[in-house]
Parts: sequence; C-alpha cells; structure tokens
Amino acid sequence: MAGQALSLLVAAELARQALGPDALLLVDNVLRHEAPAPRAAPALVRGLLARPLDAADAAALFRRSFPHEVPQAQTSENQVTFDKLLESYIAEVQVARSTLPRVGWVPQGLPSAGQLRLVEAPYDASRFFEATLRFAQALRNVPLPRVTRFSSEIGLVVIGTPENDSHGPGAALIIDPGGNDSYVRAPATGGAVSVIVDLEGDDRYTGSDVAAGALSALVDFSGHDRYAMSGPGLAAAIGGAALLVDFAGNDRYEARELGQGAAAFGTAALIDLAGDDEYVLVAWGQGFGLAQGVGLLWDHGGDDTYAAAGVPDPYGRGRLSGAQGAGFGTRTMLGGGVGILRDGGGDDRYHAQMFAQGSGYYYGAGLLWDESGDDRYSALRYAQGNGAHQALGVLRDESGADSYALAYGVGQGMGLDLAVGALVDAAGDDRYAGGVLVQGTATANGLGLLHDAGGADALRAEGRFAWGEAEPLRGLPSVGLLLVGENASFEKVDSKVMEPPEAARCEKPDLQADRENFDALLAAGNALRCRLERGEMWAEAEALLARDPADPLAAWIAPALPAAPAPLREALREALWRHPSCGVRALSLSEKNLEEAIRSDCWRLQAAALRAGAKPGPEVRLPGFLR
Repeated sequence: MAGQALSLLVAAELARQALGPDALLLVDNVLRHEAPAPRAAPALVRGLLARPLDAADAAALFRRSFPHEVPQAQTSENQVTFDKLLESYIAEVQVARSTLPRVGWVPQGLPSAGQLRLVEAPYDASRFFEATLRFAQALRNVPLPRVTRFSSEIGLVVIGTPENDSHGPGAALIIDPGGNDSYVRAPATGGAVSVIVDLEGDDRYTGSDVAAGALSALVDFSGHDRYAMSGPGLAAAIGGAALLVDFAGNDRYEARELGQGAAAFGTAALIDLAGDDEYVLVAWGQGFGLAQGVGLLWDHGGDDTYAAAGVPDPYGRGRLSGAQGAGFGTRTMLGGGVGILRDGGGDDRYHAQMFAQGSGYYYGAGLLWDESGDDRYSALRYAQGNGAHQALGVLRDESGADSYALAYGVGQGMGLDLAVGALVDAAGDDRYAGGVLVQGTATANGLGLLHDAGGADALRAEGRFAWGEAEPLRGLPSVGLLLVGENASFEKVDSKVMEPPEAARCEKPDLQADRENFDALLAAGNALRCRLERGEMWAEAEALLARDPADPLAAWIAPALPAAPAPLREALREALWRHPSCGVRALSLSEKNLEEAIRSDCWRLQAAALRAGAKPGPEVRLPGFLR
C-alpha cells in the first residue's frame, strides 16, 4: 500500500510539472542508448535505475542484497557431541572455500581499480555465513574438549579457558568459553580460514582481520566488547567473506580505512544485536560496497553513534567518507557495489563528510535505513539520499522526530547525472537544513525525491536549486520531486558567495590516453575540445575517428563541430553519426538524418531532431515531455 500511495503522489506531481509518467523512465532510456554497464556493476543498480520508485522500498532492497537470516541468541535442545559438530562445520567450510577467487594482495586501505580488476569473479558467501552461525549457536549447548590445540583440515583449532586468555593470530578456529579475553587478528589470505567464537566476557580485539580471497568470522555472544583495528577489518572482504556478529553489550568498534562492513567481489557483514554502540571509522566502511561487493552494518537496536571522519578529497572539496550506506564504482573501469547501514531502533547519531548516509557513485547503490527513533544526520555533501553518475542513493527513516543537516548540499533526495537519489521519511516532525541542490532536486537528467509522509516539518535551504527544482540537460529534463505535507514550513537563506572557477587552459591533449581511465580520458577530452574550439587539431580529430569510429573521445569532438573547418564538417558529421553513442549522434545530427532521428527510440536523439525542425507524424512515439 505504501508503494502504491507513493506512486499516486508522484504521478500527480509529474502531471503538475507537465512531465508525465515517461519521466520516470528517463534515466533508463538514456543509459540504454549509451555504453553498456561496466564490469562488476550490480544488476540491482541497473534494475532500480529503470524503476526508480522501487528504491523507496528499503525492505525489498535490503532483502535482495542480503538474503541471510541472523539467528537470535538462544540455546538448543538438540544434543550433539563436539566432535560431530566440528566435523560437520569443517566439511561445510571446506566446500565454501573451494570456490574462493584468488586474490594475490592484501588491501591497506581503499583498493585501487587496478587491484580490483585482477579479481576474476564475485564470491557467494551464503554457505559460509549460514554454517558459521549454526555452528556458533550450537557451541553454546555442547561441552568443550579438554584438548586445547589440535590440527584439522582447515588449520589449527584452539580451545580457550574460562580465564582471561590472550589469543594471537594463526589459528583457523578459536573457541573460547569465557573470561575477558584479548585477541590479535591478522589478515586472512589465499583461501585461509580465520574464525573466532567467544561465548562470554568483556573482550578486546585488535590487529587487522580483512579477508582477501579468504573466509573470516567473529561471533561474540556477550559482554561489553572493544574492537580496535589498526588496519582494514571488522567485516572487510575482497573476493571472499567476512562476518562479525555481536549478540549483546554496549560495544565500541574502531577501524581506519575499509572496515565495519566493507566488501568488493564478496560479502562482508557486521551485525550487532543489542546495546548502545559506537562506531568510529576514518573512511570506506559502515556499510560500503565496491565492485560487485555487498558491505553491511546492521545494528538491531540501542542508542548508537556512527562517525566517519573521511580522507582528503583530491579535488579540495572536503573529506571523503564513503560510509554509512555507500556504494562506489570507478568511472569507466569498474561498477560499484551495494553498501547498507541498517539500524533497527533507538535515538541514533550519524556524522560523516562526503559520499555517505545513503550515497551511490557510478553504478553503486547506497542505503541507510533507520527503523525508529529520534535521529540526527549530519554531513557535508553528496549525502543523505544522493546518487551521482549512474548510481542510486537512498536514505529511509521510518519514524521519529529527525533532523537532517548538509553543510554544503547535494543531497537530501538528489539525483546527479543519470542517477537516482531519494530521502523518504515516513513519520514525525522533522527538520531539514542544506545548502544548494537539496531536498528533492536533480541535474543532468537525474531524478531526486524527498518524500516526507507527515508531520510538522521544517525545510531550510539556500537560494539555488532546492525544493523540487531541476535543471535540464542534453535536451531532456531532470526530475525533481518534493512531496511533503500541508503542515510543512519553508525558509530560504542567501547563497554563500562562491569564487568563480579559474578559466581552463588549453593543454595539449594526450590522444593515446587510457580509454578506461576516467580521469585520463576526461583530461584528454577537455583539452581536445578546447583546442578544437580554437580551430586547432581538426585533422587529428578526423584521423582519430578514421582509426576508430567508436572512440570515446568522439564525445568531446561532437560538441565542437560548429568550429570545424567547413570542408571537413560534413565528413566529420557522417563519421560521428556512425558512433554507437546516441548522445554523440544527437550532437552530429544533420538535415538528412532528421527522419531517422525522430523515429528513433532514443529520446535524446528525438529531442535533437525536434530542435532541428523535425515534424513528427502521428506514427512517431514521443515521451510526454517532448510532445
């Protein structure tokens, strides 16, 4: 019913804006007529870009990304010997690790695209997760053996004591019955297994327990525990599986970069079932997905605090967090992953900088889902339900008097460049404060949605682009949707004065630039267009297209066509018309191609044809916003 109600509200708002229901298909239409999705792009992301309102259903998005059941703390009446239990678990782990991809490196922080491209395929963590949770639960009702150390098919097995034990790295399996224990963790690599089951006590975990082509798990049943990683870890996996489940206690989790639920080509999950917990991270975690990975932080309840400080942004815009429900890709090289932070209840605090709190970047998906409580969200930009560059970012809060603050902007339900950003607040008297491009806005054919389902809400923003405003591009609209109740109040303040950017210099373009490296391609393209618009390098552009009519640099040649020498212009138009990108063809449209363009199912090409004077007949199908 909730989904149907949202659909009706959106349909009414689209009609008010004279866009029509076709506008919801805009992102999908443009993407279908451009380059295919990159390697490692999750099918989930591409599907939701085609059905953007489905992104508001956080429960469905969660189930599709993490379809595993997490048992509650309980004892079993089924009696089984320790030997039989261990034998069965080892057999399942052996099967689970037989399909691990090979990863010949250990991440020290955020992995590079070059490293990730060496991983052949994603790993399915289901068998390992389910077997480990069953095994850990059963151990609570089984007498442990007197033998404290022995070898097994998966490696060394260590049985602790009820006293305060110290356990170092190196064992495949550690089982400790009690005491305030200390553990030093180490990365698991090359198909290794690294599992800890701690049944009681206030414990401390240090080191780094990232799984790189390996299996890692830590299950702690009780106590106020401290997890402090000096390197990547606390549920971090590259081409493998990593699981951390803490059943009880007020716990503190600390990690630097890549942790607290972070994965690429695998699954990593940190699940805390009770307590008032604190999560502290520098960057890249707290529900972070890279390259077809699923990273999850799921806290079931309590008044929790989540903080992600961030690392310096190379473009000088602040600090990059990549946290609290963030999916990240590397443009033109690799798609992103799915990052989820789910909090089941309590009055929670979320602090981050950029790319956080339901943020997706380049075929990544980020979801922050808070199920109840009076919550506080604060970030800098690209946050709180923001998708950027063919991605999806969602923040959903089910209830409570909440506050959302973005110091700069670009969020709170904002879609940038063929992306979807959504913030859905289902109930409560809420406060929204942001700068520019906030609160149901969109640019560059994106879709932004802010839906507050009720309450006396207050929205505050700067003067530019807020409250459902959208900026068109490519001859097509962007879609901004602000859906709030009649009791909402609005306040606009003056925009901060921003320094104008320096004029770009016409550098010499590198025509041999790596076409899969977005930064290199962007630099080469911008430099080439600058030279072309000055009337230079047109012979080089013609030769480039002759060598490869599908060259990506055509996207920078086409908009410079008006500056081309007259003798070359038509030949260049014909070469660009053969390019596979609909956008390139739209920029190279000539009168003789008008009929073909207007009959195309590419809306960008149809828009260009209409601007050039095409007269569509009754048989031509146009989207509502082009009629």
